[in-house]
Amino acid sequence: MEGGGGAPPAVLEENESRCVPAASCGADGSKRSSWGFLFTGIVGGTLVAVYAVATPFLTPALRKICLPFVPATTKQIENVVKMLHCRTGSLVDIGSGDGRIVIAAAKAGFRAVGYELNPWLVWYSRYRAWREGVQDSAQFYISDLWKVTFSQYSNIIVFGVPQMMPQLEEKLALELKDDARVIACRFPFPRWTPDHVTGEGVDTVWAYDVSTVRGKRP
Repeated sequence: MEGGGGAPPAVLEENESRCVPAASCGADGSKRSSWGFLFTGIVGGTLVAVYAVATPFLTPALRKICLPFVPATTKQIENVVKMLHCRTGSLVDIGSGDGRIVIAAAKAGFRAVGYELNPWLVWYSRYRAWREGVQDSAQFYISDLWKVTFSQYSNIIVFGVPQMMPQLEEKLALELKDDARVIACRFPFPRWTPDHVTGEGVDTVWAYDVSTVRGKRP
């Protein structure tokens, strides 16, 4: 009998065209899996990189005394250099950030040093000093300011926060020589009386001569 019980040829062809071989399904699934692993790897790598860069900036906020990185303004730098007029000797910037104060002091003729806990900022500061051509007179070190002795410096620059100023005041009073000058930016020391003040608002700079602090000015 013609066509006896079997499906018409047209129907068979349609069914065959809709059938996807098992091998093709496996290859497609493998490609999706590979893209999934690649995407996961990229996202994971990005998160690790962001964490590595951000951690040194964020960890100060987790300390008892927070000393965040806030770049010095052009006017602040001008006021600091003004307070250094006629001064000689070595200079240190406590919490040197991106190095702009140290570099400005080096350009003014000082042998300047910056201490900064954030390694990324220290490396960037070294690059900036090299780019500005003062790498021989501007040096930067990765260090916690509370672990450094400042007795060898004649000029000390401080960009602090109110919470740290009383403790830093005591530390510097014990360590510095009589001929040293401390220049505080943004926030003054709580108990010291400044010898000179310049600027206004966030650009205010206070200069303290240690001899005056100790009552030894002639």
